[in-house]
Amino acid sequence: MPEGHVIHRLANQFSDTFGGERVRVTSPQGRFDAGDLDGALFEGGEALGKHLFLDFEADRIVHIHLGLIGKLAFAPLAPPKGEVRLRVSDLQTAADLRGPQWCRRITPDEREAVVEASGPDPLRDDADPVRGFTRLHRSGKSVAALLMDQKVAAGVGNIFRAEVLFRHRLDPTVPGKELPRRSWDLLWADLVDLMHRA
Repeated sequence: MPEGHVIHRLANQFSDTFGGERVRVTSPQGRFDAGDLDGALFEGGEALGKHLFLDFEADRIVHIHLGLIGKLAFAPLAPPKGEVRLRVSDLQTAADLRGPQWCRRITPDEREAVVEASGPDPLRDDADPVRGFTRLHRSGKSVAALLMDQKVAAGVGNIFRAEVLFRHRLDPTVPGKELPRRSWDLLWADLVDLMHRA
Protein backbone atom coordinates (compact mmCIF):
# COMPACT_ATOMS: atom_id res chain seq x y z
CA MET A 1 0.00 0.00 0.00
CA PRO A 2 1.47 3.41 -0.91
CA GLU A 3 2.52 5.45 2.10
CA GLY A 4 1.66 9.08 2.67
CA HIS A 5 4.54 10.62 0.74
CA VAL A 6 3.23 8.99 -2.45
CA ILE A 7 -0.28 10.36 -1.87
CA HIS A 8 1.07 13.86 -1.24
CA ARG A 9 3.07 13.66 -4.47
CA LEU A 10 -0.08 12.63 -6.36
CA ALA A 11 -2.10 15.48 -4.79
CA ASN A 12 0.58 17.97 -5.84
CA GLN A 13 0.68 16.49 -9.33
CA PHE A 14 -3.09 16.86 -9.67
CA SER A 15 -2.86 20.50 -8.56
CA ASP A 16 0.09 21.27 -10.83
CA THR A 17 -1.41 19.52 -13.87
CA PHE A 18 -5.10 20.42 -13.67
CA GLY A 19 -5.47 23.17 -11.05
CA GLY A 20 -7.65 26.05 -12.24
CA GLU A 21 -8.75 24.22 -15.40
CA ARG A 22 -12.02 22.74 -16.57
CA VAL A 23 -11.38 19.03 -16.93
CA ARG A 24 -12.91 15.95 -18.47
CA VAL A 25 -13.94 13.44 -15.81
CA THR A 26 -14.96 10.00 -17.00
CA SER A 27 -15.14 6.38 -15.89
CA PRO A 28 -14.03 4.21 -18.80
CA GLN A 29 -14.74 1.14 -16.65
CA GLY A 30 -18.21 2.46 -15.80
CA ARG A 31 -17.92 1.91 -12.03
CA PHE A 32 -17.84 5.59 -11.05
CA ASP A 33 -20.56 8.10 -11.82
CA ALA A 34 -18.73 11.22 -13.00
CA GLY A 35 -22.05 13.03 -13.41
CA ASP A 36 -21.68 16.79 -13.00
CA LEU A 37 -17.89 16.58 -12.58
CA ASP A 38 -17.29 16.33 -16.32
CA GLY A 39 -16.45 19.85 -17.46
CA ALA A 40 -16.17 21.20 -13.92
CA LEU A 41 -13.41 23.48 -12.70
CA PHE A 42 -10.74 21.51 -10.86
CA GLU A 43 -9.56 23.43 -7.81
CA GLY A 44 -6.81 21.14 -6.54
CA GLY A 45 -5.68 17.95 -4.86
CA GLU A 46 -5.11 17.49 -1.15
CA ALA A 47 -3.61 14.61 0.81
CA LEU A 48 -4.16 13.54 4.38
CA GLY A 49 -2.22 10.42 5.22
CA LYS A 50 -3.30 7.80 2.69
CA HIS A 51 -6.43 9.73 1.68
CA LEU A 52 -6.49 11.76 -1.54
CA PHE A 53 -9.14 14.42 -2.05
CA LEU A 54 -9.85 15.92 -5.46
CA ASP A 55 -11.64 19.25 -5.12
CA PHE A 56 -13.92 20.58 -7.81
CA GLU A 57 -15.92 23.81 -7.87
CA ALA A 58 -19.11 24.07 -5.82
CA ASP A 59 -17.84 21.82 -2.99
CA ARG A 60 -17.76 18.71 -5.15
CA ILE A 61 -15.19 16.25 -3.79
CA VAL A 62 -13.83 12.90 -4.92
CA HIS A 63 -12.26 10.80 -2.15
CA ILE A 64 -9.68 8.22 -3.22
CA HIS A 65 -7.90 5.59 -1.14
CA LEU A 66 -5.62 3.37 -3.19
CA GLY A 67 -5.62 0.47 -0.73
CA LEU A 68 -3.40 -2.50 -1.48
CA ILE A 69 -3.67 -2.70 -5.26
CA GLY A 70 -4.79 0.74 -6.42
CA LYS A 71 -2.67 2.65 -8.92
CA LEU A 72 -2.90 6.23 -10.12
CA ALA A 73 -0.76 7.25 -13.09
CA PHE A 74 -0.32 10.41 -15.16
CA ALA A 75 0.50 10.03 -18.86
CA PRO A 76 0.06 11.85 -22.17
CA LEU A 77 -3.56 11.70 -23.30
CA ALA A 78 -4.31 8.45 -25.14
CA PRO A 79 -7.15 5.91 -25.17
CA PRO A 80 -7.45 4.25 -21.74
CA LYS A 81 -5.94 0.81 -21.25
CA GLY A 82 -7.24 -1.73 -18.76
CA GLU A 83 -9.86 -1.21 -16.09
CA VAL A 84 -9.77 2.56 -15.51
CA ARG A 85 -12.16 3.47 -12.70
CA LEU A 86 -11.64 7.22 -12.99
CA ARG A 87 -9.96 9.41 -15.58
CA VAL A 88 -9.30 13.12 -15.13
CA SER A 89 -7.90 14.76 -18.24
CA ASP A 90 -7.28 17.93 -20.15
CA LEU A 91 -6.25 18.18 -23.78
CA GLN A 92 -2.75 16.91 -23.03
CA THR A 93 -2.58 14.72 -19.92
CA ALA A 94 -4.71 11.99 -18.36
CA ALA A 95 -4.64 10.79 -14.76
CA ASP A 96 -5.96 7.20 -14.68
CA LEU A 97 -7.05 5.45 -11.51
CA ARG A 98 -7.16 1.65 -11.40
CA GLY A 99 -8.19 -0.76 -8.64
CA PRO A 100 -8.67 1.63 -5.70
CA GLN A 101 -10.09 0.60 -2.38
CA TRP A 102 -12.29 3.74 -2.53
CA CYS A 103 -13.25 6.14 -5.26
CA ARG A 104 -16.36 7.98 -4.19
CA ARG A 105 -18.10 11.31 -4.15
CA ILE A 106 -18.32 12.81 -0.66
CA THR A 107 -19.74 15.92 0.95
CA PRO A 108 -17.71 18.50 2.88
CA ASP A 109 -19.13 17.03 6.10
CA GLU A 110 -17.99 13.54 5.11
CA ARG A 111 -14.56 14.91 4.32
CA GLU A 112 -14.42 16.52 7.75
CA ALA A 113 -15.29 13.15 9.31
CA VAL A 114 -12.30 11.57 7.53
CA VAL A 115 -10.08 14.39 8.81
CA GLU A 116 -11.36 14.00 12.37
CA ALA A 117 -10.83 10.23 12.32
CA SER A 118 -7.25 10.58 11.05
CA GLY A 119 -4.17 11.13 13.12
CA PRO A 120 -1.62 13.86 12.46
CA ASP A 121 0.15 13.66 9.10
CA PRO A 122 3.94 14.25 9.28
CA LEU A 123 3.81 15.88 5.84
CA ARG A 124 1.25 18.53 6.75
CA ASP A 125 2.10 21.87 8.33
CA ASP A 126 -1.12 21.73 10.37
CA ALA A 127 -0.24 18.39 12.01
CA ASP A 128 -0.56 18.18 15.79
CA PRO A 129 1.85 15.46 16.98
CA VAL A 130 0.48 15.74 20.53
CA ARG A 131 -2.81 14.34 19.23
CA GLY A 132 -0.94 11.29 17.92
CA PHE A 133 0.96 10.85 21.16
CA THR A 134 -2.26 11.03 23.18
CA ARG A 135 -3.77 8.20 21.14
CA LEU A 136 -0.56 6.16 21.24
CA HIS A 137 -0.06 6.64 24.98
CA ARG A 138 -3.57 5.36 25.81
CA SER A 139 -2.85 1.97 24.24
CA GLY A 140 -1.18 -1.20 25.42
CA LYS A 141 -0.50 -2.27 21.81
CA SER A 142 3.09 -2.31 20.60
CA VAL A 143 4.62 0.92 19.35
CA ALA A 144 5.29 -0.89 16.06
CA ALA A 145 1.58 -1.57 15.56
CA LEU A 146 0.57 1.89 16.73
CA LEU A 147 2.91 3.69 14.34
CA MET A 148 0.93 2.15 11.47
CA ASP A 149 -2.41 3.03 13.06
CA GLN A 150 -3.70 5.86 10.87
CA LYS A 151 -5.31 7.47 13.93
CA VAL A 152 -1.83 7.85 15.48
CA ALA A 153 0.28 8.89 12.48
CA ALA A 154 -1.55 9.33 9.18
CA GLY A 155 0.39 8.15 6.14
CA VAL A 156 2.96 6.07 8.01
CA GLY A 157 3.27 2.52 6.72
CA ASN A 158 5.66 -0.36 7.19
CA ILE A 159 8.64 1.30 5.48
CA PHE A 160 8.72 4.43 7.63
CA ARG A 161 7.67 2.58 10.77
CA ALA A 162 10.56 0.11 10.44
CA GLU A 163 13.03 2.85 9.55
CA VAL A 164 12.33 5.14 12.51
CA LEU A 165 12.27 2.28 15.00
CA PHE A 166 15.63 1.07 13.65
CA ARG A 167 17.18 4.53 13.57
CA HIS A 168 16.24 5.15 17.20
CA ARG A 169 17.08 1.60 18.34
CA LEU A 170 13.61 1.32 19.83
CA ASP A 171 12.20 -2.11 20.71
CA PRO A 172 9.10 -2.47 18.46
CA THR A 173 7.29 -4.48 21.16
CA VAL A 174 7.29 -1.65 23.73
CA PRO A 175 3.65 -0.81 24.59
CA GLY A 176 2.56 2.63 23.46
CA LYS A 177 1.53 3.56 26.99
CA GLU A 178 5.15 3.06 28.11
CA LEU A 179 6.73 5.23 25.43
CA PRO A 180 8.00 8.50 26.95
CA ARG A 181 6.89 11.75 25.37
CA ARG A 182 10.51 12.63 24.56
CA SER A 183 10.85 9.40 22.54
CA TRP A 184 7.65 10.19 20.64
CA ASP A 185 8.92 13.71 19.89
CA LEU A 186 12.14 12.27 18.45
CA LEU A 187 10.26 9.66 16.38
CA TRP A 188 7.86 12.31 15.09
CA ALA A 189 10.66 14.72 14.09
CA ASP A 190 12.39 11.89 12.25
CA LEU A 191 9.17 10.89 10.46
CA VAL A 192 8.70 14.50 9.33
CA ASP A 193 12.25 14.62 7.99
CA LEU A 194 12.24 11.19 6.33
CA MET A 195 8.84 11.54 4.70
CA HIS A 196 9.64 14.99 3.35
CA ARG A 197 12.87 13.68 1.89
CA ALA A 198 11.04 10.70 0.35
